[in-house]
Formats: sequence, C-alpha cells, structure tokens
Amino acid sequence: MIHLPIKDRDLPPARLSVPGALRQICRAIEALDGEVYNASYYPHNEVVGLLRAYSIHKVELEPGDRPKCNYCESQIEHAVTLQVEHYRPKAKVEAGENDHIELPGYYWLGLEWTNLLLACPKCNGKDAKGSKFPIRGNRAPAHSPVEQHNNNNVLVRVNCYADVGPLQQEQAILLNPEIDHPELYLTFDLLGNIEGFGNDADRGEISKDTYRLNRDELVVCRQKVWNDLKNEINLCIAGHRMLELNEQALRYCFRNIANKLLIRKLPTEEYTLWGRFINDNLADFLQEIDNFYADIFREVYNGLLVVNP
Repeated sequence: MIHLPIKDRDLPPARLSVPGALRQICRAIEALDGEVYNASYYPHNEVVGLLRAYSIHKVELEPGDRPKCNYCESQIEHAVTLQVEHYRPKAKVEAGENDHIELPGYYWLGLEWTNLLLACPKCNGKDAKGSKFPIRGNRAPAHSPVEQHNNNNVLVRVNCYADVGPLQQEQAILLNPEIDHPELYLTFDLLGNIEGFGNDADRGEISKDTYRLNRDELVVCRQKVWNDLKNEINLCIAGHRMLELNEQALRYCFRNIANKLLIRKLPTEEYTLWGRFINDNLADFLQEIDNFYADIFREVYNGLLVVNP
C-alpha cells in the first residue's frame, strides 16, 4: 500500500455529479439504506477508469499500464477485475471482531468521490475488509449532506469528505491510501511479511489483518521480487568466477540489475512499498551475497543513486 495523492476531491467524475446521482443520494438518505443505489453510478466506466489511473499515480492510463489494488498493490486484472470499493461501507458496518453485530452503513456516502477506492476481491471480500470499519471513540453520527436552496436540493460535499467535516469526529483505524501515508504505519521483515510500524503501529497491524496483506500468495509474490534479482546477481557472480565475465562486464551486468531494483520504487510497479523497503534496506538483503561481490554491487548501485537519486 502506498500513498495516492492524485485524486482531486473537489472535482468528482461527471457521472457522480449528474442530477440522477443526487436523486440516488436523496433516496438513500430518505430510506436510511445504502443498498438502494443504482449500480450504474459508482461502478461507471468513467469512475473506474480514473481510479485505475490514480492507482499508479497517473491521471490517464497509457498502453501497457497495469492498475493496482489500492491495498495489496497486486496487478491482477488478468485474473480478476478490480472493484470500486467504499472505504466507509455504504450499506452496513460490522461493529466488532467477534460479536457479529451490524450497524447501519454510511448510506449518505454511496456516491462520495473521496469514499471510493479500487480494490481486488481478496482485499475487499467478506473474509477481508468486507463491511468492516473499526474506529476509535464514537462513530460519526448519520447526517444529511443535502440542503434546500431555493426549493432545490443541493449536495454540500464538504460534509462528505473522508477526513474533514462531520466524519472527522470519528477516528478511523483502517489506513486509507488517499489520506494516510502507509509507510508511516507499515513495514516488512526480510521475507516480505508486513508488520505494523511507527508511533501508531496498531493502525498498521489492524489494517494489515483486515485487508489480509500477508495472505500466502502475496508473501510469495513479494519474495519473488527479491529472489529474481538475487538470482540474476548470482548468475553474474557465477559468470565472473568461471572467467566468462571480467570485472568490467560484471559491473555492467550489476548496473542493469541495480537499475531494475531502483525501478521497483516507482508507483507504476507492482508491490511498490516492498520495492522501496528492499532499496532502503539493501545492505540487509545483500548479506546473502558473498562480501566481495556485495561490495561491488553496492558501489554500482550507489553510483546509480548519484545519477538518479
């Protein structure tokens, strides 16, 4: 999970601003029910297209771009479709971990632009986030963001923003990548397991567990990122030891591998937060490499950092 700074909360997609969308919100408020929304609004192609672009820090996708789940950072659309996810559940909220009590959802936020994220079914499924939304303190009271002006309904969107206004009264626990900086709450061990971190490690731990960010296939995929790079390094080392590569050729090969490692820091890459962790803790990962070659690789890598900090 990485911070997503792209969305303009004051400029929602047109599909969420048409008169029909306001009627949908009014209907949900009148019924006190987030289930009544027409599915032609928040899953609309315009909404989904923007969220897919924002997931890799772009405003428009280009050929070859691969959107990511906002939570686990998997580029998995070849297998399943990424879904529009309501950060604050619109229909119901599970009140506790074990009591199975359900509370009314945030029905007035069903079409709120700042409440919509992009998630894979495994992060957003019933056995993961689903309708969970734990908070600290008191839950924000239900309220209507629709006001009457000159006998017309007007949506006061500032009363819907995820991090200001009425919703600021509650302390959300789950990390929202559009509001929070996940690197302040999440870190890894050297095997790719995510852990809570920082001054509020509990938020990281609860988010990790709720989004199921350590499910087996994710850990394996994260491990593969480093293992593939390490295998390339070891192949170069073998070539040097067998005198097939002189030191100049070895450094050239190491430079290509180091460049691949630096690319893993980019938001367009899969598992960017893990890639940044590897880069930031490279010395620990290179302990698996013979010291002589690890020193050369570090020297080449640091040379690239001077050119591309």
